[in-house]
Amino acid sequence: MRQDWRKKVAVIGVGTTRQGLHPGRTSHQLGVDALKMALADAGIAKSRLDGIVTAKQLDGTGIDPMQFSREIGLNPNVTAALDYATGGFSTQHAAMLIAQGICSVVACVFGRNPRGAMVELSGAAAYDLDHGYVSAHAAFAMGWTRYLSRHRVPEETLGHVLIQQRENAALNPIAAWPEPITMQQYLADPYVLWPFRELDLSRVSAGGVALILASGEIARDLEKPPVYLRAVGRRQAARLWDNDDHLLCGTMRDVAEVVYGEAGVTPADIDVLVTSDACTAHFVHTLENYGFCEEGQAPELLAAGETRIGGRIPVNPNGGQLGEGYLVGWLHHAELVRQLRGECGPRQVKGARIGQYTATGRQREDFLASIYVRD
Repeated sequence: MRQDWRKKVAVIGVGTTRQGLHPGRTSHQLGVDALKMALADAGIAKSRLDGIVTAKQLDGTGIDPMQFSREIGLNPNVTAALDYATGGFSTQHAAMLIAQGICSVVACVFGRNPRGAMVELSGAAAYDLDHGYVSAHAAFAMGWTRYLSRHRVPEETLGHVLIQQRENAALNPIAAWPEPITMQQYLADPYVLWPFRELDLSRVSAGGVALILASGEIARDLEKPPVYLRAVGRRQAARLWDNDDHLLCGTMRDVAEVVYGEAGVTPADIDVLVTSDACTAHFVHTLENYGFCEEGQAPELLAAGETRIGGRIPVNPNGGQLGEGYLVGWLHHAELVRQLRGECGPRQVKGARIGQYTATGRQREDFLASIYVRD
């Protein structure tokens, strides 16, 4: 995304359902629920939507954009569905449609009600059956093992991540896992994929989320302040294990250079960070590779509480995927918009004006970061 796009695209409405169990509800129905909330939040009629962007998962769950458009009674200019897309990839696609004049108001909608919600661990898929590689978390487990070989890390490090996420989730009325947890409980939890305990890994949840993006001209005329999508940085690490420091998510550094350069900011300017935390170790790699601290210093940052609400760089004030719910990063964008508007009540990051989102693909083949700004 180029710098001349800085005020061309804004998020004007967000909607999120309660996370957890939704017996009998389909992905499409949850998406409709979230879209209604987002339209009300934006203060616009459904008829103003001329683009629909959705996403699907590896197991086939998610939302089909053509069917969804028929269900809500629209003939949009464009429909699109990205496979296994986090909200970052989908909002970037919507932003490009708007910036190029193809659409003026695009709804990005995701809903999911998988079997095993609230019970099954996320990331289950057959990547390499010959070697027992049947979970996306295996890549992070190997990465965390590599990290442990380089740095002296207290056993409590990842526990600090989980405890902070649960603390934040307790302040979030839609969170799936708002129950507090102690370090003693964390350390007593059994390992399921060494060096990860079961609590280190996110579980799937059911729910819906919708984000409405519009041109800057439209956004300026609405009641709520626009939150501009200032920049997006992306990099495909298609060579996977051939890439230097792939286990430690080194490609994040390339994305950081792009997104900060395009947005005209530095890590010190970021008021609130949301990261697609499928596991606790993702926190450490994100903090270090995006420049919030030096390599090897993230454990100290976590132990000092600097990533808590009120800390130097608050991370996932919504509770993230380990607390609020696992909708592959979509919920994080709604949280950023609400934070930058000052709408988050007890979990509000004081004075937040610039926010950042980061995502990492299943085997670390997709890396993305977005910068949002409220003027």
